[in-house]
Amino acid sequence: MSNVLPFVMCALLGALAVALYANRRQERLTARFIDGRRVTVSCLICPAGADRWERGLFVIEPEGWSWEPRRAGAPVLPVDARVVRIRRLEGREKNRLHYRLLMMECTSAEGDVRLAVEPGRLEHVLMTLAPAGYEVPRPVVE
Repeated sequence: MSNVLPFVMCALLGALAVALYANRRQERLTARFIDGRRVTVSCLICPAGADRWERGLFVIEPEGWSWEPRRAGAPVLPVDARVVRIRRLEGREKNRLHYRLLMMECTSAEGDVRLAVEPGRLEHVLMTLAPAGYEVPRPVVE
């Protein structure tokens, strides 16, 4: 019994440290977003009908937003993208992507696009893509 106690204490302290770090990181990101400073959100993008997911950065700046693909030739998020639906991963997406990601389905004049975003950063992307007065779709949680 005495050998287990140090292990349990170390595991609990480690979990507490990770939780505090993640919480502080989210607070810094939100503070930067509110202050109007440059915020980058790591996302995965996939045009509708395609199976290949590409990494990129959704950059939010005071002047607007932009998309920075990680590699040349990767799909780009259209400028007129509008959020249609937010949902959890379905079907093959569950096997290919991290289970915590949420899916944002967007539409534009160039076609439909899917964005996979971390739950804690989804709000920043959603507030940027949704114009003023636009009713934001509620996430589908099952």
